Amino acid sequence: MTLRRYNPFEEILRLQRELERLARSAIVPVQEVEKEIEERLKFVMPVEVYETPNEFVVKVELPGVKKEDVDIVVRDNYLVIKAEKKEEVEEERQHVHLRERVYGKFERVIPLPPDLDTDNAKASFKDGVLEIRIPKKAATKEKKINIE
Repeated sequence: MTLRRYNPFEEILRLQRELERLARSAIVPVQEVEKEIEERLKFVMPVEVYETPNEFVVKVELPGVKKEDVDIVVRDNYLVIKAEKKEEVEEERQHVHLRERVYGKFERVIPLPPDLDTDNAKASFKDGVLEIRIPKKAATKEKKINIE
C-alpha cells in the first residue's frame, strides 16, 4: 500500500471543482456539461519513478489499456510511453447522463539519467500497471596509472 502525503490545498481545489460542476449542472443541459468535462479532463498517466542501487524503475498506471496498445521507446535519453485506450462499445445508449471516462491516444515522456543500460531494459504489464526496469551501467572502476 502506497501512502500519499495529504495536501489540504489539493483537497480544497477538488472540492471547488466539484461545487462548480454541481452548480453548472443545475443550470446547463447535461450534454453541454459533458462536453466541457471531456475537453477539460485529460487522461494523465500517473507515474512513479525511482532508483535502486542497480536499476532505474518506472511504474505507470494504465487502467483500461491493453498490453497490445502500449508502446515503449527510448530516444535520446528519454523514455517515451505511448498508449491508446479504446472505447468499449457494448450496447446502444439512448441517454448518457454523465461521461468522465476518457478514450484516445496518450503519451508520456520521462527524462533518463545517462548511466543506464537501455539495451537490457525490461517491461512488464500486470493489473493495469506498466513497470519498466532499466539496469544501470557498471560504474567505471578507478585505475591507477604508474608514472614511468
